[in-house]
Amino acid sequence: MAQKWWVLAAVACGTFMATLDSSIVNIALPTLTKELNTSLYEVKWVIIIYLLVITCLLLPFGRISDQYGRKRIFQAAFIIFTLGSAMCGLAEQMTWLLVFRAIQGIGAAMLMANGPAVITAAFPAGERGKALGTLAMVVSSGLILGPSIGGILISRLGWESIFLVNIPVGIVGSFLVHRFVEGEKDPRPLASFDWAGTITQVIFILSLILLMEPPLIAIAGSGFFPIPRWVLALFTAIFGALFIKIESQTKYPVFDLSLLKNRTFWTAILASFLIFISYSSLAVLMPFFLEEVLHYSPEKAGLFMTAIPFTIFVIAPISGILSDRFGSMELSIAGAAVGAIGLFIMAGIFGMGMHEEISRVGIILALCSIGLATGLFQSPNNNAIMGAVPANKLGVASALIATVRNLGMVTGTGLATAIFAWRIRLKYSFVDSLHFTFYVAGIISVGATIASFGKKRGPMKS
Repeated sequence: MAQKWWVLAAVACGTFMATLDSSIVNIALPTLTKELNTSLYEVKWVIIIYLLVITCLLLPFGRISDQYGRKRIFQAAFIIFTLGSAMCGLAEQMTWLLVFRAIQGIGAAMLMANGPAVITAAFPAGERGKALGTLAMVVSSGLILGPSIGGILISRLGWESIFLVNIPVGIVGSFLVHRFVEGEKDPRPLASFDWAGTITQVIFILSLILLMEPPLIAIAGSGFFPIPRWVLALFTAIFGALFIKIESQTKYPVFDLSLLKNRTFWTAILASFLIFISYSSLAVLMPFFLEEVLHYSPEKAGLFMTAIPFTIFVIAPISGILSDRFGSMELSIAGAAVGAIGLFIMAGIFGMGMHEEISRVGIILALCSIGLATGLFQSPNNNAIMGAVPANKLGVASALIATVRNLGMVTGTGLATAIFAWRIRLKYSFVDSLHFTFYVAGIISVGATIASFGKKRGPMKS
């Protein structure tokens, strides 16, 4: 097998571990609450702290990898993530589990920030879409298969196994990186790192994410109360503006704002953000519909949800290959449009939508439409992003793809649950509230369709 495909295998190992651990813990929350004798409020931070660390550190690690070498950072990523996973599996108290999840998140951020950049450097422009299509398949599979895999592991081997299972995968991935990933041939001179930009970026993203679900705090032994949203909104606005000012003035920014002058780049980033906001509503609410309305068991609901990754498995590599030959714009537009139509159908705009008497075939077709949309959109869109930046900025572009994906998921989850809860409070039924939420998600997907028209026509060139 050619070396470039071994490189793809190494990236796939890291990407699957990192994205799987974004969702595999969800199914373990009830077990962790009992085993570690904690509350729901505390245990949900096992998920939140992982996503927070990843999202805040993606751009800094992308810049560091461009500056100090992608192979070096990627190798260290496997070691840190694997050690963090082992420590999570050995934790006996909630406090230590949260600390080790943060360490695991650091390794995951390093993995996600480098994956597409390592692939882009290893594959020629004519094959890059195929490789990125395979990676898109791995990303989506990790995110969606997490609950199913976690349920099997917990029921048979205990909650510790959802972390310990990463150890053999991490060892294999680390070996593949050492053996097949080449170091940069043109070492870059060491430049001063943008600490001011990094710190303001971390505070900005942290405030933005917490704005979706303000945490509870206690002062001097008082009862817990939420941080006011206006405080978090103010922090988000101030540090967002400060970050832009710093990056526009520093010589070696953690995020080069000049990339936003490329229309293909910024429209593809915007479309990706909107797509992940849109599809998160389905990921978070559909299992509740299957279990609460249709009264499916968790195992059966998880089986239906696998219709999405199976469809992506088939479509993503094909769309990646097609984007190499014909370009990314048309495929991205088609993917976002299919997603919008699928969500509108599930919302009852065309037909009855998701309802109590829907057939199994109807459910599978609806879920497959989202898998088709994701497969059509993601690999060409990522191909457009990576093909629109110079080689010495691949790390930043790669990190931004993962940052936007995580921000989109967090934003979409918060938005979908807020809209759904608002409709329930207005005394609408579960199904009516679900329909309205999917309708809003469909409109957001239309926005992604419009943004995709900004891409450059034709195949990407080296």
